Amino acid sequence: MSGISVVDRKQGSDAIRFVSFNVNGVRTLFHYQPFSQMNQSLKASFEYFDADVITFQELKTEKYGISKWGKVDDFYSFISIPSNKKGYSGVGCWVRKPEKDHPLYEALKVVKAEEGITGYLTVKVGGKEVRYKDDTSQGIGGYESLGLDETNDDEALTLDSEGRCVVVELACNIVVFNVYCPANSGQTDDGQLFRLKYLKVLYKRIRNLKALGKNIVLMGDINSCRDLIDQAEALEANMIQITSTTTGEDIEEKYSQLAYEFVMNPEAPQRRMLNQMLTDSIIPGISQDGILVDTTRYVQTKKRLKMYTVWNTLKNTRPVNYGSRIDFILLSKELQDYILQADILPDVMGSDHCPVYLDIDSNFFTKGNDYDQVKVPRFEAKFKYDLNHKNILDMFGSQNRKRQLPSNDPEDGSAGSSSTFKKSTSSRMVKGSTTSEVHDELLIKGTNIKQTGDCISERNVKKVSTSQTKLSFFNDRLPKAPLCKHGIEAILKTSKTPTNYGRRFWSCEKPNGDSGNKAGSCGFFQWVS
Repeated sequence: MSGISVVDRKQGSDAIRFVSFNVNGVRTLFHYQPFSQMNQSLKASFEYFDADVITFQELKTEKYGISKWGKVDDFYSFISIPSNKKGYSGVGCWVRKPEKDHPLYEALKVVKAEEGITGYLTVKVGGKEVRYKDDTSQGIGGYESLGLDETNDDEALTLDSEGRCVVVELACNIVVFNVYCPANSGQTDDGQLFRLKYLKVLYKRIRNLKALGKNIVLMGDINSCRDLIDQAEALEANMIQITSTTTGEDIEEKYSQLAYEFVMNPEAPQRRMLNQMLTDSIIPGISQDGILVDTTRYVQTKKRLKMYTVWNTLKNTRPVNYGSRIDFILLSKELQDYILQADILPDVMGSDHCPVYLDIDSNFFTKGNDYDQVKVPRFEAKFKYDLNHKNILDMFGSQNRKRQLPSNDPEDGSAGSSSTFKKSTSSRMVKGSTTSEVHDELLIKGTNIKQTGDCISERNVKKVSTSQTKLSFFNDRLPKAPLCKHGIEAILKTSKTPTNYGRRFWSCEKPNGDSGNKAGSCGFFQWVS
């Protein structure tokens, strides 16, 4: 998985392409090829994907940045960012505006759009702030029986306070949910409560809209694995070997009990909840009420394994494709026969996730209505953030006028945050592709310190020089590196475990991966004597 990936074009001008990408920082995306050649142009990146509806998760942008990402030529822009946390979460959905003679002109008209999943957030209409659920001209509907405390808005507002969902209704009767679902990376009780409540409300809202006759596209980072075959760590933990001829059906037939336990694990109820929404769960009876098709799995089938969409950056597992599949594009089962193509794009760099896409034939949609009279929703970025007339900072008060500079450090692709259901608590945690504890290690190899920015300050030059001197002094006194089982020099690490904290050891330089994978670590280990 290297080099610059070429994305296949759509199959015909009447096909609608949906693309989902957890970018883990929209600014960081443009540090990588081919995006680094696009002059930070979102439109150029959308054209690269040949996307009609494209959604990003983990924008990690702040209010001052919306003026850049919210104004994209020839696209409607809908962006939600956290109400309190800065540089965290955030989702965006952009919808192409085709020319009037284009086959998709009517289908892609945006009828309504909302921020959040509950309908309790507000939008300005006629100079007044109104809740989506209270204004039929703005709200999409489906707010009934969401399981929220209707006597107190705090619960709903807390769920929608982190910039995790944008909902867009298209004229072709598709309601698009772009989500960045909570992961509970901190493994806290409050975080798990928030996560499950969020999923419960999200899935109920989708079912309500389906009952109203809407077709659904649920796309984004759902932060849940649906099956055992979708998580490398689970396969490894159960000593399930994958060869070039192994298929998902083979594994689920041979290890049927393990596959069942993975989905129904009481400590991971998010997997069961996701499977209940699908039409093809492996659990008998659980998919009887399923309404959504896992489009990637539907097209690629279970013959294809290791179809991962996220990898652990700290452990550098992407080169050996040791990850999890938690990014999806799920489609109403009624549109299953209109699916043309669906796949992941693992060669596209720029994040710890990779993009996912779906092409559907638009001929399910009957054209002919007068959509020229449809007004652009007030949640569109130019209205929501008043991008037409003044600086974005003017809307948020003088306290935000101070110029905000980017961090000296590049955004870390492994960083994440766990949500808590109590508004008074939040924590930043390391995010990996699995829920197991991440063991910190200090990697010491060579003395080169690479410059990551376009320029470097005099202060940073001094830091680099000092660091190089220290590393050179340190490395001159190290014993000669032994050879690992690959026959290459091992690298030196420092243990951070409680029993051997600070003790140095040699290990294979290759990343961890499936056992037997020659491109992965050989398991070499030797304490420094």
